[in-house]
Amino acid sequence: MNLDDLLQNPESATLARKAEFDAACIETAAAMATGRGGVILVGITPEGQITGVQIDEAGLEKWTTQIALATEPAIAADAEIHPAGEKRVVVLTIPEMPIKPVAAQGRCYKRLGHHNHVLTPAEVAELHALTTGRSWDNLPVEAATFDDLDLAKIEKYIETANARHRRKIDKNESPFTILDKLRLIRNGKITNAAILLFGKEPQVFFPQAKIKAGRFKSETVIVDDAEIGGALTEQIEAAFAFIQRHLAVRLVITGQPQREEVWEYPLNALREGLINAVTHRDYAAGAVTQVRIYDDNLLIWNPGNLPLNLRLDDLKRKHQSVLRNTLVGLIFYDLGYIERWGSGTNRIVEECRSLHLPDPEWRENQGLMLTFRKDVFTEDNLREMDLPERLIQAVLHVKKNRRITNQQYQELLGVKKRTASEDLHELEEKGILERVGSTGKGTYYKIKGRF
Repeated sequence: MNLDDLLQNPESATLARKAEFDAACIETAAAMATGRGGVILVGITPEGQITGVQIDEAGLEKWTTQIALATEPAIAADAEIHPAGEKRVVVLTIPEMPIKPVAAQGRCYKRLGHHNHVLTPAEVAELHALTTGRSWDNLPVEAATFDDLDLAKIEKYIETANARHRRKIDKNESPFTILDKLRLIRNGKITNAAILLFGKEPQVFFPQAKIKAGRFKSETVIVDDAEIGGALTEQIEAAFAFIQRHLAVRLVITGQPQREEVWEYPLNALREGLINAVTHRDYAAGAVTQVRIYDDNLLIWNPGNLPLNLRLDDLKRKHQSVLRNTLVGLIFYDLGYIERWGSGTNRIVEECRSLHLPDPEWRENQGLMLTFRKDVFTEDNLREMDLPERLIQAVLHVKKNRRITNQQYQELLGVKKRTASEDLHELEEKGILERVGSTGKGTYYKIKGRF
């Protein structure tokens, strides 16, 4: 990207403007290196005014040396002088560092939007562990012994991994030799991952490693709830069964011998969201994973925000796969629960769109929350579609009462039959309502695709 392109782009996680080279500039370099790298334009104010800098090649070398000496691990920045009219601007290119986080003058930073933020001690520890291959699930459980592992679970894993051709495992080797090769046993010690995946009673060691699921009519009225423990794969299957138990399903005639089941939410998307939560949650945190089912939405929440080099927007497009729990991810891949390409969140979005549902929403809320919504025709969304108020009220009426006839439309909105027919036809054309029946008193309109 040339200077003209850089000048036209706003400040972001990967682009910063600085009027001069100073300590704040080095701090920004550290924050960018902890993320995805980036570019710092020196000689331009944050507002975009070109002030320029007086510098030569020797000065550039001095700047890059200062950056390297002030950062740990040392950043090898690249610096170039670019003309900007009659002035000079320096383009500092900051590489993404493989070992993170990067400290500047003893403090570690992350880049959020166009601001730098100091990392918490927990974030520093987690990021360093992830980038040095020592994630939490790699750590040994000092109190655990081989007797705490369930041989049947290990044998089932071996059988499944071989059947799926994800990993070729010699069945003649002992299960514990296999776990040792997979680094689930280290120096004779059982790892956290081994207990979570194959433990007889994982919650004896990690009481927080479970799923709490509930069906809510409101925040204070709980219809059903369950606390789900066991090994991680057992938790996923039990939680998914709980979800299915509380979802509506209808049968659609497709012309095939068997009718097609259509669920309120796409089951593949729900399962993918559940697996992601179990795979990527922060097991060092004291909270449990949650599934909350409401009348109009379904939430999956897990402790632990996104890794620092991922942003919420990345989840709806192609992105790299970043595993918080590397050993858990390894076994889940072998079992066919996950892929290695960071495509799971994209599949969740595609599945929801295939049923004409609103896009799922991820947000960080003391952890990562995934929300599935039934209704794309909320009042706010209808207003964003620039519908006349009369049509908005009609749609809200149908949502509440499930249907509306032409006569009911006339009475509700005080219009003539011709106007009612034109309005209902417009809502059909926009894909909001669909007509049931052709003519006569039995004809009515309902939300398109709804039960």
